[in-house]
Amino acid sequence: MFESRLASRLKQQTDLGLLRSRMVVDDISTTNLTVEGHSYLNFSSNDYLGIASDHTSAKLLSIDKYTHLSAGAMASPLVVGRHKIHLELEQLLLDWVGAPQNFNCLLFGSGYSANTGVISALFNTKSDNALLIQDKLNHASLMDVGRNSQALGHCKQVRYLHNDLSSLQTVLAKSNNKNSDEITNKLVVTEGVFSMDGDQPDLQRLTKITKANNAWFMLDDAHGIGIHGKNGAGSLSAQHLTLDNCDVLVVTFGKAIGAQGAAVIASKQTIEYLTNFSRDYIYSTHLSPLQTAAAIVNIKAIQKDGWRREKLAENIEYFKSNIRGSKYQTLDSLSPIQPIVIGDESEAIGLSQQLKANGIWASAMRYPTVAKQQARLRVTITASHTKQQLDQLIKQVTQ
Repeated sequence: MFESRLASRLKQQTDLGLLRSRMVVDDISTTNLTVEGHSYLNFSSNDYLGIASDHTSAKLLSIDKYTHLSAGAMASPLVVGRHKIHLELEQLLLDWVGAPQNFNCLLFGSGYSANTGVISALFNTKSDNALLIQDKLNHASLMDVGRNSQALGHCKQVRYLHNDLSSLQTVLAKSNNKNSDEITNKLVVTEGVFSMDGDQPDLQRLTKITKANNAWFMLDDAHGIGIHGKNGAGSLSAQHLTLDNCDVLVVTFGKAIGAQGAAVIASKQTIEYLTNFSRDYIYSTHLSPLQTAAAIVNIKAIQKDGWRREKLAENIEYFKSNIRGSKYQTLDSLSPIQPIVIGDESEAIGLSQQLKANGIWASAMRYPTVAKQQARLRVTITASHTKQQLDQLIKQVTQ
């Protein structure tokens, strides 16, 4: 029974041009990719600052301070405890984002786990007065846990129009309607930089709206940390806000930081609550001490090497200025994520394959990662790309 069902669904994906498959890579760096002996310029890496592929952490992890660290954490942090290296990373993160004294930090194995761990814990009992309000283009991890929480009767989920604060205001105003049961537990969630469009919300206005409507605010800054703000402190810093304006901040290490894992930063009471009620945290093996050290080393390099952000900004501006001749739609993004919107799924795959035939790797993103008929090449610009490499991509897309 299951075999026929699986076969049917796979055929359906194939017929729609949406079938995904895994591949084996011979070698990979921020700007280059080798697959089956063929070399490509890499425009799909999230290593925005080029800090992972220059082996910064690998070089420094060989010093005595880190050579004793194990590759595995052995168990859940509530079973065998946190290593001192975990505490060091937590404190470094708190200092980096300028957290108030009453804030603390919790480490997770991935950004997906951090997002689901927070929301499933905050909405973990049946409730008629709990409301989860999300930007329509939030990451799949946020959408998935929202749907699950709603299905379990733990909250109602409402999605407001992407980066449309009038739409958010309307949703919140309805929740305050005295003619119906007043919603008392409200959480608004958005991203600092959206992973598929590369754009950013107006956090100044958004935080004012949430506060005025007695709602909590959660920011997933996976693609903002390390890139934006003073010393790469993230989207809040870039928009002249602090954690006094944000109840829950999620940062991940797998993008600009060039490592693995994630962290939740919130008030000490919230962190204590998550420690006791986040199943993702309680029942997962802790972040590897070795990966924790890698994150520490890379964050310190990001803070010190301001030239990485300067070179990235220069490359983004160069790409945006020269891609305008393309027949395809480009979006208003100031981040490393520079989407080239094709629309039709098959055409997007065709363009991606054409680029590969010419030595350029730029992955096509299709439904359900993006909306139907919004297929695009998700081009990512990094600090490691040269002008000559950017020119090669620009020529292929604009000719």
